[in-house]
Parts: sequence; C-alpha cells; structure tokens
Amino acid sequence: MIILLLVAVISLGFIILKYTIFKPAPEEEASEPEQTDTADQEETDTAISEDGAQDQFEEDEVTVIEIYLDGDRESGTLLGEAVYGMTSQEAFTIYGEYFSETGYLFVSNDTGYTFEPGSTHYIYVYALIPKYGWNYTREKVVIPGEEEVDENINLSIDDPPNNEAIKEDNKSDIRISGWSIDSGCQESPGIDSVEIYLNGPRGYGKFLSEADYGIERSDVANAFGNASYINSGYSLYFDGSDLEPGSQNTFYIYSFSNSGSYNLGLRDFTIEGKSKESNTIISVEANLDNQSIEVSGWAINKDDIIEGKPRDPNMEYSVKKIVFTSGKNGNEDIYIMNIDGSELTQLTDYSGKDNYPAVSPDGEKIAYTSDIGGVWQIVVMNWDGTEKEQITYNPWRSGYPAWSFDGRFIFFEVCMEGKYEIYRMNSDGSNMTRLTFNPNIDDWHPYAHPFQYRVIYETGPSRNEELYLMDYDGENAKKISDTDMRQRVPAISIDGEKIVFSDNSSIYTMDIDGGNLKKVSGDLQYCRHPDISPDNKYISFEGNANGQLEIFIVNVDGSNLQKLTNIPGDDYDPYFLYQASQSF
Repeated sequence: MIILLLVAVISLGFIILKYTIFKPAPEEEASEPEQTDTADQEETDTAISEDGAQDQFEEDEVTVIEIYLDGDRESGTLLGEAVYGMTSQEAFTIYGEYFSETGYLFVSNDTGYTFEPGSTHYIYVYALIPKYGWNYTREKVVIPGEEEVDENINLSIDDPPNNEAIKEDNKSDIRISGWSIDSGCQESPGIDSVEIYLNGPRGYGKFLSEADYGIERSDVANAFGNASYINSGYSLYFDGSDLEPGSQNTFYIYSFSNSGSYNLGLRDFTIEGKSKESNTIISVEANLDNQSIEVSGWAINKDDIIEGKPRDPNMEYSVKKIVFTSGKNGNEDIYIMNIDGSELTQLTDYSGKDNYPAVSPDGEKIAYTSDIGGVWQIVVMNWDGTEKEQITYNPWRSGYPAWSFDGRFIFFEVCMEGKYEIYRMNSDGSNMTRLTFNPNIDDWHPYAHPFQYRVIYETGPSRNEELYLMDYDGENAKKISDTDMRQRVPAISIDGEKIVFSDNSSIYTMDIDGGNLKKVSGDLQYCRHPDISPDNKYISFEGNANGQLEIFIVNVDGSNLQKLTNIPGDDYDPYFLYQASQSF
C-alpha cells in the first residue's frame, strides 16, 4: 500500500502535498453528499479488468473512483480515474481511524477545457464496490467571475417549473417552453435560435435539440407593448425515459440573438420517485479552472458505518463565530459575529424573513429558513453568505434545519394542517422522508446527535413539551427524562454527554439520561434557542434585556454570563460556527 501511494504521489508531480485535507496526521472537517444510482453488473465486470482481477479485491470495498464532467457515465465526459486509498483527515475526524485511508484525489493540469467565468458545471463522482456496483454523487461547481451574457435578451422559462418532480408517466415527453426577445430590437423578437442542453453548459452538457421558436405569445407582446414580439415563444419536447427515478437534473437554455450574443437560463428538475439506495457515502470537493481540474474527497461503504467518532473537544479552531437572526434593519436577516460580539456582518438581505440558521459540521455551510412567497423554505449558503441555494420547494412550511454529524442529511420541521412533524432529506434537498407520525401533537425543533445517526426533538402539547431521541429513520423514539418542567428547543454537546434546553424562560443543562439538571442563564427571562460550542466551553442563547431580545454567552457550568449584542431590533436563534485549523 505504501509503495503504491509513493508511486501515485510521484506521478502527480507531488501536487498532493499541497492539499491540507489529506495529511498524515488526520483531524477535522465534514462533508456534503449525495445522490446515487447503481449501474449494471456487466459494467462492473468490465470496469475492473478483463482478466479476472476482480478476485484480488475485497467484494465489499471501494476499488475504483471515476470522475465525469457535466453528465453521468452515459452522457458525461470521463475526466479520468482518481487515486484512491489516500489518508483523509475529514473521514478520520467524522468516522474514526479505521476509515482514515478512504480518501481520493484526481488532478489534471492539462485539461484542454475552457471554463467561462460565472458558468455552472456539475462533477459526477462514481465509486465502485464490486459487491454492489457503481454509485455516484453529483456536485455543483460555479466558476469564479461574472458570466458574460447579453442583458438585452429577455429569457423566460415557463415549463418545467423550477425543481418540479417529473412524474414517471410523463418523463418520456418532458416539455421545455417559454419565451425570449431581444429588447434592443423593436421590429421583431430579434432571436435567432434557442438551444437546450442537459446537465452542463454548451460544449459540455448533452445537446438535446434546438427548440421550436416563433410560437405565438400575445401575452408577451402585450406586456412589452410591441406587437412585433408576438411570435416569441419556444418549445421542445424531450424524451427523458433514461433518467433514473429520484435523479436531479438541470436544463441549460440558451437564447441567441440575431447578432450572435446570448442569454442563458438554468432550470433544475427531478424525476419523481426515490433514487436507488446507495451503498457508498461519497464526499466531494471540486475546483475547476482553465489550468487544472482538481477533485478530492473520500468514499466509504455505507455498510461499514454504524456511527461516527466523537470529536476531540481539545481540537484547535481557526474560526470561532456565532450566526444568528437579527431585526437590526427592520427585517429578519442572518448575521455573523465573533464569539465576543465583534465584527458583526450581515449575511442575508432577502426581502422576506430569514431565520433559524444551522451550521454544517465543518463550519463551511449554513442552512436556514427563508419565507419565500409566503411559505417557509430551506436555503443553504456558504458561511460567508455567498452562493445561496434554495433546497426545498414544498407547498407547506419547512424550516428549522439541523445537519447530521457527517453532513449527509438535514433534519427539519414541516407544518401541515396546523401541526408539525419531523422530516429528513439529503443535504442537497433530495429524498425527503417523514420521520414522525403523532396525531394532534407537534414534533419539532430537531437537533442532530454529534456522532450518531440520531436526532433529539421536542414533542407534546403546548406547556407540556418533552424531549425525545430517535434514530435517523424515525425508529426507536425514547423519552429522555420524566419531569414536570417544559423542555424545549434542545441541543447536544459535541461529546454527546450533555443536553441544553429551554423551559421557555430559562436555559438548563442535564446529562444525556436526564440527570444533573442545572440552570445556567441566571436571572434572565425569555431565554430560548440554546446551542453548545464545538469545544464544549460555551452556551449561546437569546434572552430579554430591557425589553429587547439579545444574544448571550455563558460558560457551560453557568459562570461568566455575558451579553454579546447591543444593536437595534431583536437578536435571536444563535448557533456556533467553528472551523478547524488546517495545520497539525
């Protein structure tokens, strides 16, 4: 194994040495998955070798990693095979030493590709376990910079609606339609053609066809007050029979003017149904530019994972912050600050309300609730507020997200017919699953266990709320303690030993079995939404100060209570954001 690894390093020109996530001394970070599928066993046989070399591999271990650009194994461009079996700090931190050699790396410095600034691409990482076949995950990559499109070209996509789930019966005849005009042209719509691609931009994704352009759209002509725009509609019917149930896909729709300039619209959609159960957990980090393509991560047989590894509370962190909701500017937005209250920065400025932030295990992503069109939805952004992406499009209120310890899943609450239930989905918004079924009782405010596939949550009638812990699939729900006090909005310490919660007025800690109850919020009132820092040192929460909600921090033992915010408006929903140091 050591010899193979040295050969791989030499052949890559020692490029591997610059990757801090693959270090001999493994430590911290987390992941983001996943959507998977399985290919035929016939492909499995040919992918390994033609001389029976499959017998050399363990049947239930990852043996091959392949990287594709802007499409799956059928339609994408094969970039190459990654080096697998490398030391992964991230996998070690999440799952333990047994999984430390599950990293992979693909680097190409002679790409021959031109990636336009601002363009969106998709990397497909396939992992082969001989016993099960191929599984993949799809990772979105946005090239830095601004995309050069013609703003005079108006492009509208009517069908399919964004993130629509295409029914199985309809996927052989998917309609893509809308309208487009060049507002710089008054004598005609000014559009030469509309081209449509699948899962990648022009020159990369699969070219479907040129749409039928010139369809009558009197509504467009009336809206612009120009009768010359009446024949501005486009339409294309696409046979998506080969698309797998549960798969996520993207249409790229290009509208070209008579002068050759263009504008581009993207439309995400899924195929109705659940994707086939994946046997592989795959983490991906990808960087694309015109000089190199770099894809790294780790891949593990799901059957090998029972739970994760408790994080070392003495781990060093280079970033220590708190994200929270504030009404500072008259609207509910997400802010971030240092744990001493300094360097306040606004992260969201949406016209609707943004609240209930939750931080991914590696501190790189923030999921939060956003009131979009009058309905709560869940949005994910980078920790600096960039690249916001809506991941739920439900007709019912969906909010209060919580990441699983490995970043694979997001638990959240859904309000239907006046009551709340707990759901789980993949961290990209796919495979939504209902976990609780309690008639006439709210199950809400989930918080994931720090190293087990379990979730703590609040349940019970108003003023009689209790805390329960259940498996990630909704099974084995158990009450934590018997007490007459209200138990609301829980959080769990990084070692899984302590629970912090609110009785709707004060903040308390207790052991995971319900013992050693202790009040830690002093004489403050209206204290809610506590969180425990990843180093097990602090508890943050909101509390009343002179008639206004402010963010407070206190040592885990209840000492050294401090108020962190003193700005206009209420401040609430605090959540710690820590990022591990990258040197060991």
